[in-house]
Amino acid sequence: MSGWRGREVELPRPEGQRGPALLEFKGGLTTSFTVHELYRSATRKVQGRQLLYTYGPRTRRFLLPARYNRVEIRRVKPRPTSGTGFSRWHLRMVEVADLARLADTLAGKHDTLVYFDGPARVSFAWLGDAEYGELHFTREGGGEARQLTRRGDVRGTVVVPGAGFLAVSTFGKWTLERQ
Repeated sequence: MSGWRGREVELPRPEGQRGPALLEFKGGLTTSFTVHELYRSATRKVQGRQLLYTYGPRTRRFLLPARYNRVEIRRVKPRPTSGTGFSRWHLRMVEVADLARLADTLAGKHDTLVYFDGPARVSFAWLGDAEYGELHFTREGGGEARQLTRRGDVRGTVVVPGAGFLAVSTFGKWTLERQ
């Protein structure tokens, strides 16, 4: 799915899928977008929280909780006097097999989504100039995301309770290591 202006996008779930939808969003070179959770039925519309803010062409992966059936994409004006850019956006559903898996050690830069296959302790470190990040866990079967790190932690160890998705949120470099 793609477009150049804001709109709602319905995300049909495969039969039997109970967990969150895995999504990938890519904006354009000079454009900012936000992506919000949305549930719509014939009689109801429920707006959820903002899932993503993005500027530029970087590809971002994120989870849409199971209780929502759409996302709303909004083109953002960074300042009241600026334009909104002219670039297109692209949104697609991805499979678990497309995600990086945390088997031993994993390193990266910026936000990402990682698949984790069982309970274990995981050490983390936010590196470089940013030295700030958050690590959230969502069970594979769905449910609310749970923040594993505390505000201000630069490195540490957390317990991941089971199989699911680790969402890394940081502007800089990071490492995760399964123990």
